[in-house]
Amino acid sequence: MGLANCSECGKLYVENAARVCPECYRRQEDDAEKVVEYLRDVDKATLEEIHQATGVKHKIILRLLHSGRIMGSAISYPCETCGTLIAEGRLCDKCSKNILDQIKTDERHETHEQHAQPQKSRSRMYGSLGDK
Repeated sequence: MGLANCSECGKLYVENAARVCPECYRRQEDDAEKVVEYLRDVDKATLEEIHQATGVKHKIILRLLHSGRIMGSAISYPCETCGTLIAEGRLCDKCSKNILDQIKTDERHETHEQHAQPQKSRSRMYGSLGDK
């Protein structure tokens, strides 16, 4: 194990699975407990509502959601591309479809370009240096 700087506070710490210093890890665990307690009392909540009620940073709440530590389709948060509220993943259906369409278009262009290019001759001329 080596040393690393905490991504939250910048302090030097011995690397661990949490990838943050022990103090920040405890704080994140406390934040997770706050969020879980809040969600027990409400049916639906947005990321902003959870933040306002608990004081937990948006990125911590999102990390908890994405890691599966808190679950529920009643939690909504913004799509990372357009900001539309979603309940799972990182992108809304529209943005996901746009990305997939772009990938398919790029693949079609590459395939078309490969067929349009003349094949280069792969033969090479080799000569012997001979013994001198």
